[in-house]
Amino acid sequence: MSLFKKRENDLNKRWQEAYQANPRVYQNDEGAIIVACALTEDTDSLFPIVPEEQWAIKGAVIDKWIISIVSITKETVIGQIEYHEAMKRLKPYFLAVQDGWALIGAMTLEQLDGLFEGLPREIL
Repeated sequence: MSLFKKRENDLNKRWQEAYQANPRVYQNDEGAIIVACALTEDTDSLFPIVPEEQWAIKGAVIDKWIISIVSITKETVIGQIEYHEAMKRLKPYFLAVQDGWALIGAMTLEQLDGLFEGLPREIL
């Protein structure tokens, strides 16, 4: 098997085995609708590049899209980042993009921490 074919097979396997982000919908005390999903340490993950295209809620306006950053080392959420900002910061970790979805390679705690450079670690 050629090296190219092996890499292609490895990437296909990672696509199939990656955690697919699972949005959770919340409403805060002011009635704002928030959609959040988790990016977890040491886990290949699939996230839509534009969540509004994949996870629209008919008849509802989403006020805030967020990604919660989860550490398995610390066993807690280490912060949250606005979804589109997070995707910009995650681009160096994209292994592939297909049909509007990004395959994000498993990240270390240090890499996840680096996503917050210059940002608050909001916890909703």
